[in-house]
Amino acid sequence: MKGLSMPSPTIISYSVLDENGDPDSIPIYVAYDAATETVSALLGAAAAFGGLIDAVTGAKIKEFNVTINALPDPSWKTTVAADIDNQKSLLLNFNVDDSKYPQELVIPAVKGSLIGTDGKPILTSGGAIDALADAIVAGSGAVFPNNKFLIDLVSLRDAAVTFRKVKGSLKKSKVIAP
Repeated sequence: MKGLSMPSPTIISYSVLDENGDPDSIPIYVAYDAATETVSALLGAAAAFGGLIDAVTGAKIKEFNVTINALPDPSWKTTVAADIDNQKSLLLNFNVDDSKYPQELVIPAVKGSLIGTDGKPILTSGGAIDALADAIVAGSGAVFPNNKFLIDLVSLRDAAVTFRKVKGSLKKSKVIAP
């Protein structure tokens, strides 16, 4: 079946702890169609399954997560660009509201055309990197990127090209650290 684009199931995973504090997880795979069901309905079903699992297990349910897998948008590229390596990354650091600590966003396989002759990312107003940073700060509809404490990202602090070793890479890297 190699080459077929099939959606992966949505996964509801319950994290549980036993009396020794040992963790385990209980995954439930569900078919979820965003065109016919809301995320709210999916979360409601996950809570209902959790109540039934709670009645069966003696462990404590610590949390549950819902992972909705989706196929790529048809407008996105379908092949890898030449000379692209996941180890050469774009590091964007965002200022966080009322914090001195930035929130990083690492994008692997940064396009060479977005790196200047000085080895730094090209941050030209209206360019690809600038457009991405602006969209992250502005959000989209009701979705606003935050840091892990749900504090707003307010502006791009800085950007750099980095080298990050990919564990288990299938080839020796051609990338030279900046």
